[in-house]
Amino acid sequence: MLPLTFHIKSGLADPEYQDFKSTFTEFGKNPDFKNVWIVKPGENTNRGTGIQVCNTLREIESIITGISPTSHLGYSTFIVQKYIEKPLLIKKRKFDIRCYGLFTSINGTQKGYFYNDGYIRTSSKEYNTNNLNNKFIHLTNDAI
Repeated sequence: MLPLTFHIKSGLADPEYQDFKSTFTEFGKNPDFKNVWIVKPGENTNRGTGIQVCNTLREIESIITGISPTSHLGYSTFIVQKYIEKPLLIKKRKFDIRCYGLFTSINGTQKGYFYNDGYIRTSSKEYNTNNLNNKFIHLTNDAI
């Protein structure tokens, strides 16, 4: 399942940001949703660097504009995704599964190869949305 995603390339003036803002407002009208979003730098990052979980438009805007003390200077694009509020859990923790494959196409012949082994990553803390600042609850990255 791919969450609702916006790729913001030019700050608050970006048409994609305007679409996100409209969507954020619509989700905010529904009492069944917590309107939680994850904001990721769009380039030059790994190991969860710069990822923030937010539930206010002001907080998201401050990250995108670089005003937030938690935003990292030098990022020019951002990925904003709707946070999956009811994720599958293993022992009350978020997880992801990493499996690797290769798909080739040579002269019209398509072949797929899959590595037999994979691995699972879990968050370090049990899942809840009461504390959005604790990366150990929300990220499954093994380098956090």
